[in-house]
Amino acid sequence: MDQYIFKHFQKLIETTMVVGDTFSEPMALATDKISQALLAGNTIFSCGDKAAALLAQLFTDYLAQGFEIERPGFPALNINRLVDNSFGAERYAHCVQVQAQSADVLLVVSAGENSLALITTVEAAIEKGMSIILLSGANDHLLSAALGYNDVIIPAAEFDGQLATAAQFQIVQCLCALVDQQIFGGE
Repeated sequence: MDQYIFKHFQKLIETTMVVGDTFSEPMALATDKISQALLAGNTIFSCGDKAAALLAQLFTDYLAQGFEIERPGFPALNINRLVDNSFGAERYAHCVQVQAQSADVLLVVSAGENSLALITTVEAAIEKGMSIILLSGANDHLLSAALGYNDVIIPAAEFDGQLATAAQFQIVQCLCALVDQQIFGGE
């Protein structure tokens, strides 16, 4: 049992090191997009599928309520919550079409496997002129291909199962800390 626990946490530490090393550039780009949108008075939307829906909600909560510092809330909406009782591949896309404006930002957190609901949401965001940040999972080649040239992809596909979720969790936390730092300063 002790050996299993040690290996579990060793994998998490290794994942953390890879995330910090490999994804620093796309996280910096994502931070710039989010910060610029917020400073211009735009809204940040988030959505996710399966377990990634929780990470999208966490991202929105951190932006709206503050992460590591006490500050005023930012305009951030979680699409999963807005369409809680809706079904079908268009449920998130419809929300983007109705609620979003050009120059808003959409953060998409994918659990992998090219979710049709996420692909149609990305397409709706592109039609609206939104910037998109994708935290992709395994087998998200169609979802990734739907993004535009100026959008940001942070691919967690190299991690298996729960390690992908752990990597995305760390990315969400880092993005929120970086946004706070970029807008309000500090260390």
